[in-house]
Amino acid sequence: MPAPLTIAARRAMVEQLMRQEPGISARTIAVRLGVGKDTIRRDIAEIEEEQRQRAPQPPATQPSGAPASGALLLVLDEPMRQALAVLRATRGAPDTQEQNVAAARAAIRAMADTVIELRQQAQERSRP
Repeated sequence: MPAPLTIAARRAMVEQLMRQEPGISARTIAVRLGVGKDTIRRDIAEIEEEQRQRAPQPPATQPSGAPASGALLLVLDEPMRQALAVLRATRGAPDTQEQNVAAARAAIRAMADTVIELRQQAQERSRP
């Protein structure tokens, strides 16, 4: 039985698979690496966080007050704040803008992975 991967080695492999196969689901990566999908989702969240920290930070808004290109401006009403609190709690994260962004990104990514996986399963079932 091979020795388990270190966290750094596993994350490097996750990052490589994501580059080689854009749109690959967390579940598919998990199967290939022999770990759980939740482990891969945590790895993806950490990889994205590291990439954000390495990237130069654009100004929060354009001079006109509009969000930066590609940014999503979301006003947090109380139900949304409570939903983010639940997501942050899974990581033991504080209520900060950075943690809210990370929690929202992870939730969006998880939902997208589920949709991609369901589409792949439907395609596989429709093949003769």
